[in-house]
Amino acid sequence: MLRIPTALAQIVLAIGSVVLFHGSSCSVALCVEDCDPCVTQCICHHTCQHPNAAGFEDSHRLVAFELLQAVNAAQGVQQTFAWIDGLSVARATGHSEFGARELREFAEGVLGVNRGLLGLSPELGRWEFSATDVAGDFALVSFTRVDAAENPAEGSLEFVFDARGKLVEIDRAIPNS
Repeated sequence: MLRIPTALAQIVLAIGSVVLFHGSSCSVALCVEDCDPCVTQCICHHTCQHPNAAGFEDSHRLVAFELLQAVNAAQGVQQTFAWIDGLSVARATGHSEFGARELREFAEGVLGVNRGLLGLSPELGRWEFSATDVAGDFALVSFTRVDAAENPAEGSLEFVFDARGKLVEIDRAIPNS
């Protein structure tokens, strides 16, 4: 039996590979990002990886709440969205543990999905994140008003969470213009 030396076999294999793949093309794409499509819009992937997470809009939309409103000629409009049902960081993300960053992202998501209810008309400006305060059994995510000219203005929007990340209340204050 005739044995082909190893070096010769490797050369024949290399030449055969070149002939076989001659004229073909290869492309490689790599996308790396620290993004959760359940919370924000991602470029690389669009599938939510959390099996317990609800759809973004469903988990951020205000559906069941009680609206308490006071209109004062001197102070403006004070609104409280109380007894909010079904909105929580855990339901939106699928995670039972969360921090200040997750609370802020969730509040921004609720604001974005409910812009018609919580947002400002263009002449009044927009809400801008200001702080997340965690104290004891409650957390507060605060937004301040920026007027149409991009200057700080009177007005506030505050999201109150319990220790489990459930959205308990939203307080909205808009002064008279």
